[in-house]
Amino acid sequence: MYWLYVLVILNKDKRVQTRPRTTAIPGRLGFMLLVFALASGTAAAMAPGSDFALRNKFKDAREQLKNGQLSEYKKSLQALDGYILRPYLDYYYLNARIKSARKSEVLAFRDKHGDLPATRLLYRRWLKALGTSRQWRTFKANYEPSSNAELRCYYLRSLYGTGQKQQALAQTTSLWLQPTSQPKACDPLFEVWRRSEHFTEEVAWQRLHAAIIADQRTLANYLTRYFSGANKVAATTFYNTHIGPSRITRHGQFTTDNAKYRQIIANALQRLARRSPEKAQSAWQKYQASHQFGAAVAQTINEKIMLELAEEGRFPDLGTLKISFSNHTIEGMALTSVRAQHWEQTEYWISQLPDDLRQKSQWLYWRARALDMLSGDDPLIHANYTKLARQRHYYGFLAARNLGVPGRMNAAEQNFSNLDATLSLRHPGIARALELFAVGDDLNGRREWYQALDSLTPAQKTMAAELANQVGLTPLSILTANIAEATDHLHLRFPLSHEQAFRQGALSSGLPTAFLLAVARQESAMEPKARSTADARGLMQLLPSTAKLVARRAKQRSPSANDLYDPTTNINLGSYHLAWLMERYRHQAPLAIAAYNAGEHRVDRWIKEADQLPMDVWIERIPFRETRNYVKNVLAFRHVYANRLQSPSPILSSVEQQVSAR
Repeated sequence: MYWLYVLVILNKDKRVQTRPRTTAIPGRLGFMLLVFALASGTAAAMAPGSDFALRNKFKDAREQLKNGQLSEYKKSLQALDGYILRPYLDYYYLNARIKSARKSEVLAFRDKHGDLPATRLLYRRWLKALGTSRQWRTFKANYEPSSNAELRCYYLRSLYGTGQKQQALAQTTSLWLQPTSQPKACDPLFEVWRRSEHFTEEVAWQRLHAAIIADQRTLANYLTRYFSGANKVAATTFYNTHIGPSRITRHGQFTTDNAKYRQIIANALQRLARRSPEKAQSAWQKYQASHQFGAAVAQTINEKIMLELAEEGRFPDLGTLKISFSNHTIEGMALTSVRAQHWEQTEYWISQLPDDLRQKSQWLYWRARALDMLSGDDPLIHANYTKLARQRHYYGFLAARNLGVPGRMNAAEQNFSNLDATLSLRHPGIARALELFAVGDDLNGRREWYQALDSLTPAQKTMAAELANQVGLTPLSILTANIAEATDHLHLRFPLSHEQAFRQGALSSGLPTAFLLAVARQESAMEPKARSTADARGLMQLLPSTAKLVARRAKQRSPSANDLYDPTTNINLGSYHLAWLMERYRHQAPLAIAAYNAGEHRVDRWIKEADQLPMDVWIERIPFRETRNYVKNVLAFRHVYANRLQSPSPILSSVEQQVSAR
């Protein structure tokens, strides 16, 4: 028997928490304790399956299967009996021919290897193949409740196709009401359903309303075909006022007062408020007099108009406010007042938050800032800053800067770097995951890893993060530490991966190593093979077009897209690009960071009228939430890395206190 041992450090709590699964897991669940004699000194955790020959035989078999060399493949299988990844060869073989696989094969594989995460995927693909070929009886007999819309549609079609027509049609309504387009597999079912008594124009209106609220314009326009008469007029009006909300100011065209028209008016007014809150406010006054809106809808419209007016600098008179507001609106008003540097409004709105929200780091910081600007002597200023300065995050580091003290790292001791213990833990999923990484099947390796984490305690997840770190799976270590909420294990969450390449990038660019590490940590979680949906690649997530532009500026060879997966090349080009942005924005990192994420042209617009604006206020003004959070994260990460590299500095340097427009 071929046994694989995964070494992890065992903490005092040896219990394992498991959650019920939909598939049976053969063998003993959880961790099994093993006694392992360690050599003296520091022992590094090893990936399982150190038998180099077995791994090569596995790779050979996988390649033979891929090339259709089945006779050679079957011979290779004989040498792999007992190998921990032997079931994956059966999975590859069955998955490649899933459309023609026999029921007995699929069920036998599932019964034998139900603990593999790939098994669930295989079973789902088989069900889809059955649905595509309309094998309704087999599909219905083997279907299990699923959130997958395509499988649900095939299931209802299987009911219809085996004589349970009314049951199928009754369950179709909830599927059709989804506010997004459904898979093409649903079309035949929907076609039959729309000819049944289950489909009415009232049902169609429900979906139209949901689609418009979700801003699914193509679907909403498509749905107008299902109405007639007055409903057709209302549906078309709903769509037209959604894409052109200024139409709602023509009060005489919307005199009908019923549920449909109140929905139309409420939606259009809220959309108009984004463009012209004054016009929306004027129109709303008329509609309040002519239509019977419910209290909840009226408050929603009032709050939306108030927020949008505040965005234009028209804040309400605080002395006239006598109604309560939703927490969402209160936070929105607080943020808008911060952006406007209207400190009286800031203090008021934050004070209106319930205590749990008022204690959020963002509001602790801005309340202290507001009070500091209003009076400068309120005891809450020092109390809030002091509380925040003990914490390791963006606002905590800002508070520390304002107090003139170093940011607190609160790092946990690295208790896992030395395997002094004589016990280690073993989990079959972790073992398979590491072996899959070792043979190059990263996708299934990650599937195994994350499934295994589900059955671990937080402490054991932290151990798993340490194990990933010790075998060089840095991105996995970062993500696992985050899942484990091991926030204080800085060596796991902020690793010094590719340190020499980053130091070389720092030398050539003149930027601090900590800055470059922070950008890479935010961009890719230190994954050299990372590739975004926009085709940004590598550690610092460079688009091929950007990389070519940077190479021209740097007088370097133009890289290919695949060159960007090389850490040295990627860091070199990313460092130069960041240095170029720093030069462009007068060495103000927040501006350069924002441009790295959102582009220079956007940042140029954002700073156009922001000269001498406090930098912390400017960051809150960034209109894109993704970029706003990106800048905060990179600044905080830069501060953490600077401390890790023993070169601490404030989160904002002396030249970064205020925006210096170009």
